[in-house]
Amino acid sequence: MDLDALQDQRSDVPGFAIALIRNGEIELAATGVADPDGAPMSSSTPVRIASITKTFVAASVLRLWEDGRLDLDASIDGFLDPEIDSLLRSDGYETEDITVRHLLMHASGMADHTGGGYVEQVFSDPTRVWTPFDQVETLFEDTDPLSEPGDQYTYSDTGYVLLGEILKAVTALSLHQAVRELLDLDQLDLPTLYWDEIEQPREGIGARAHQWIDEFDIFAIHGSMDGHGGGGLVASVEDVSKFYHALFNDQVFVDSATLGLMMAAPGHPSDSPYRLGVFTYEVAGYDAFHHGGFWGVYVTHVPSMDLTIEGVALDQGGYQDLRALMRRTIEGNSAE
Repeated sequence: MDLDALQDQRSDVPGFAIALIRNGEIELAATGVADPDGAPMSSSTPVRIASITKTFVAASVLRLWEDGRLDLDASIDGFLDPEIDSLLRSDGYETEDITVRHLLMHASGMADHTGGGYVEQVFSDPTRVWTPFDQVETLFEDTDPLSEPGDQYTYSDTGYVLLGEILKAVTALSLHQAVRELLDLDQLDLPTLYWDEIEQPREGIGARAHQWIDEFDIFAIHGSMDGHGGGGLVASVEDVSKFYHALFNDQVFVDSATLGLMMAAPGHPSDSPYRLGVFTYEVAGYDAFHHGGFWGVYVTHVPSMDLTIEGVALDQGGYQDLRALMRRTIEGNSAE
């Protein structure tokens, strides 16, 4: 992983970090600085991982399914706050026809509240505290249903916000507590992982890195804007790679068949790249599973190589170059 060369090429990006696990062995690299005061970036520096949180949420839902506490084909209307359900229905969503599985696959017919003017609202009022209802209300105001449930793939942060609501309804816990308990996160040795604005980082864990987009430092944006299931977790690249490695090595689910379900997602729309909480694609001739996060984070697992790689570019502008380096790293490992 020639991360130094990437940093030299993209000196406009404050810093990068990558963690790679292959056959249980971990390799770490980092360059640049994590904050405007010059603190060095490291593979253990926490960052907002944004939509990679969806993998954790989907895995939590599947743990409920394993335990017999949730039917993936159950209609979502019985789990939602009545105000949220009413808002969705008033926008044309027949929530009795949308299932938990539809939400997991991004096949509910639901648009995405983060499209339209949502990001502009967030940047214009960075300290605003957003609720799940606020986010669904934005969907109501800015969009309309896109298809019948199950007909097509449409990526929707709102769908995962609703999954967060379902986790709370079934467990009678807050979302962060439900995810932590269902996935037994405290047993996976992920010291930098915590829920933004809700949980406190463990003692001795360094400050969260500053992340940038279009020359805007997002450090002070309130985490609730992305904190209800579509995103919300903070973690280092090292700990995200460790979670993905554990997930794909049968250390999260009770039954290995559940991982197979997550990877295959029978019934997904035929042209969909999404399964249950993960995207699928091919790299170096191998099937792989991955997810990205809006603030410049990306993780991939290649099962046949037992290889996991996770990285962050501290400015979103460096994201595609980071992904290209990660792909070359996978291809290089495949040739060994």
